Amino acid sequence: MNVDQPDLWRSQGSPAPIVLWDMLDGPMPRGLLGVGDPNVHLVDDRWTLFVGGFTTMFRNRLFRAHLVDEATGPGGPWRVACDPRGRARPLAADPPKGSWDAAGMHTPSYVPPAAGNGARIYYSGRANAKLYGPGSRYAIGVLEHVDGQWWRRGAPVLEGSGPRWSVLEPRVVHSGGRYRMWYQANPHEIGPGEHPDYELHCVESEDGLTGWTPPRVFAGPDEGFFDIAIAPRGDRWVMLLARGSDLHNTGGFPPQGLWWSTAACPSADRADWSRPRRFLDTDAPGTPIWMARGTYGPGLAFDPANPARVTVLLTGVRDAPRWPRLMLGRVSRLRGPPVPAPFYLSVASLMLDLPTC
Repeated sequence: MNVDQPDLWRSQGSPAPIVLWDMLDGPMPRGLLGVGDPNVHLVDDRWTLFVGGFTTMFRNRLFRAHLVDEATGPGGPWRVACDPRGRARPLAADPPKGSWDAAGMHTPSYVPPAAGNGARIYYSGRANAKLYGPGSRYAIGVLEHVDGQWWRRGAPVLEGSGPRWSVLEPRVVHSGGRYRMWYQANPHEIGPGEHPDYELHCVESEDGLTGWTPPRVFAGPDEGFFDIAIAPRGDRWVMLLARGSDLHNTGGFPPQGLWWSTAACPSADRADWSRPRRFLDTDAPGTPIWMARGTYGPGLAFDPANPARVTVLLTGVRDAPRWPRLMLGRVSRLRGPPVPAPFYLSVASLMLDLPTC
């Protein structure tokens, strides 16, 4: 995958990212401790951003953001929608206690109305109490937009099967009369000391809820891809592929960053896509510290007024020591103590000129 060549970001002069939210350096929306997995779309001719957030109530919920200034385009800055108290307002009510996703919702994937169905947001839900490590399990659910509100569908729309019991990171499009979903399948969410064992799968369904086709492997464990973003650009489609970041600072991970590929249609067949090219190399010198352990959960947007320009929103993992050492270092510099967390995330946007291929 041409890992020895400069990435697209550096070849264009490493234009400064716009850091939207940062768990350590801020800003953060009121009521949230962390933000990730940006998913950007034109909704009713207005750029809209859907994100996952970890709240001060220690819950994973889904949120919506709008541009602070519509003239800036999808790069932002963005403002998360707030309730009357000025706190970030979740898109939907929490899942009921004891439900399959009661531990929280994250990684939103918006799909506009299609085939007589309303708009939807597919998401990852933690199917048991364990966050990561052996025994942890995720499944994929959906919110449906009805009468101006988002309603959670009670049962998951996709679950894993052995040996890959955990499925997450959905990216869904409607094309050719069918819903097509890419997602990650793994034995469990990796924890400290573990290395990735990811497969990207793709399935299709007429109604996007049931009758999914048997999964096709889109990318195998040897490639190490964690998730994707996908968007149309003129008469072709562009896909970003993200490696799984080294959340726990285990080391020994495959090269980190983002790759991009194109196809004539959003095909489930990997052979229809061009060979991935390096978009962002987060292992290279000069990578900002807030994404130095890798990126994942990308968002992808093309402004119809300037289709040569690509906006990529990404979740970055900071290269930071464990919490006690981090706290001492910040306090010694007269900075506030960090929120105790196993890792620290940021969301930022990059704007580059994307070649045609």
